[in-house]
Amino acid sequence: MKKIYTILTISLILSMVSMEVKAQIVKGEAFLGMNLSQIDGDKAYGYRRFGLHGGFGGMVPVFQKGNFSIDFSMEIAFNQRGSHQGRQYTDTVNGKIYTGEYDTYMNYLEVPVLFYFTDKGMYSIGLGASYGRLVGLKEYEHGELTNVNLSYNGPDKYNLNDFAFIADIKFRIYERLKLGVRYQYSMAKIRTRDFYLINGEFDCTRNQYNNSITARLIYVFNEDRDKYVYDDYEFRGDNPRIHQKTIDKKIRKLKRKQAREEKRNQQ
Repeated sequence: MKKIYTILTISLILSMVSMEVKAQIVKGEAFLGMNLSQIDGDKAYGYRRFGLHGGFGGMVPVFQKGNFSIDFSMEIAFNQRGSHQGRQYTDTVNGKIYTGEYDTYMNYLEVPVLFYFTDKGMYSIGLGASYGRLVGLKEYEHGELTNVNLSYNGPDKYNLNDFAFIADIKFRIYERLKLGVRYQYSMAKIRTRDFYLINGEFDCTRNQYNNSITARLIYVFNEDRDKYVYDDYEFRGDNPRIHQKTIDKKIRKLKRKQAREEKRNQQ
């Protein structure tokens, strides 16, 4: 498994080197955010598990016409998912205390691939899929740690692989900084579990699926910032000569800033 991730990481890094595709530089991204997640089918309802989301990626332009463009994106991401349910009741059976509390903590390494459809360089809608590998797992029932972990091999064990559908939207908030919201749902079950009442009677069998919403900040590398100036200073009927001078001044300022960044990176 480590070899697979090594190959994927090397492929992603190579795709982010300084090259041009259709006169556009391949863009890199670094992102950090938060997951709100639940596991559908575990009887704990609501997006109540908070988790970390972070990683990096690359985007390759595949089509552009006017202000509309399509980009292919590949990421390497770390995601914390799971579910949470607080105390529901307090009952005692044969000296054991039952509370209805339930917590699952799941850590995934993921490789999402998406196509982004972008209009005017401002708003992007992405659709794609993700492969995730479960690398960390803890489960608590009624406040006590269970024996379900990565090495657990019982009939209700978790699938270590997760294939998920992704829908994503992001928009620019300042120059290269963007805000994104992502929805992700498992395409195949991650677990099948039998449920029992606290008296030991069989209740039901359910398939379980990861379900999460992510909010994140994205910083884009190698993106042409000159275009931002024209978007921000769109001509609206004032003096066109003054308008163009404002644009030129802003572009010169951005280029000086970019030159300083490149100089620091070379040191």
